[in-house]
Amino acid sequence: MCDWSITSAVVGEFAERLPGPDESDWRVSWLPGRVFTRDQALAAMELVELLYDPDRPNSPATQATIAAAAEILGIRPIDAAITLSERHP
Repeated sequence: MCDWSITSAVVGEFAERLPGPDESDWRVSWLPGRVFTRDQALAAMELVELLYDPDRPNSPATQATIAAAAEILGIRPIDAAITLSERHP
């Protein structure tokens, strides 16, 4: 992670800062057509890793973290899982 790019170590997804007057807008590869804040971009990348990391336990704590990250993005966890499964069958 750097000031302008966030990449996943688990799956081939990324977020990148968009050029602009204040450089506060971000795009997320697996949520095309939307513009995010940096905090939302971080949540999107955390969410993708939570959903794809085979070593992460499927615990209530993990499920709560998934729900919180999805809420920051304004999506349901199931919709995130569907979108990602379509991108990475």
